[in-house]
Amino acid sequence: MPILTDYHIHTPLCGHATGPMEDCVERGIALGLREIGFACHNPLPRGLGGDVRMKESELDYYVRRVTDLQFQYRGRIDVLLGLEMDYVEGLEDYLARQAAAYPWDYLIGSIHYLDSDCALCAWSRRLPFDAEEQYARYFALLEKLVQCGRYDIVSHFDVPKRSGNAPGPRGVEAMQRALDAIARAGLCLEINTSGYRHPDLPQPDTYPALPLIERALALRIPLVVNSDAHGPDQVGLMFSAIEQLLWQKGCRQLVTFRQRRRDRYWLRQETMK
Repeated sequence: MPILTDYHIHTPLCGHATGPMEDCVERGIALGLREIGFACHNPLPRGLGGDVRMKESELDYYVRRVTDLQFQYRGRIDVLLGLEMDYVEGLEDYLARQAAAYPWDYLIGSIHYLDSDCALCAWSRRLPFDAEEQYARYFALLEKLVQCGRYDIVSHFDVPKRSGNAPGPRGVEAMQRALDAIARAGLCLEINTSGYRHPDLPQPDTYPALPLIERALALRIPLVVNSDAHGPDQVGLMFSAIEQLLWQKGCRQLVTFRQRRRDRYWLRQETMK
């Protein structure tokens, strides 16, 4: 497995992932990964979005479990402590405290909701406005996520396409502005392979789609490939095919993280035969 890391692995604590954490680690070892990172959905106050994320009372336990796995698998694979942290307007102080409370190796920034009450899912097919407004709101929030300086990795960039709605001119413009903002901020962009298992997409795809990946490469945005796995069998999903694609598009390096610090590693040309 020439791609050496998978940093976006969920646990059953989020309420919609399955399988023991150990099975995810073992799957990573079987694939030849050097590093595997758990990044379960962060708690939010007042039970916001509570059906798809950890409770506040579970966060300490989550950190302990990952720390235990780091010790258990030392010398076989490096297990990293991450968190997929939503950006929600009005919760900036809460999220800042959460980011500072634990020794994270990285924080993945995500937009799942288009409102501060966490009621409007970013890829819902039943929103009280049209697709142009959906994309405009999503990418306006994504720009704020980028500009707040709290995150290391930007997750599932164009996830509103799960709604089946394609972006119009306003949405395309908003995407370009968001990519430019990521480049200016020096953040890492995730290539998320979960779109290969999402039946609501018109066809299997990465987040972001290939033209956006090409634009990110042109902007020299650092990249990481993640599976967004919600079960052990999804770890490393489509990684070999994605590496070949990246190599063909001129990508020669991906990034790694440790204690919020970023490094790079080379893709190996001999694997592209």
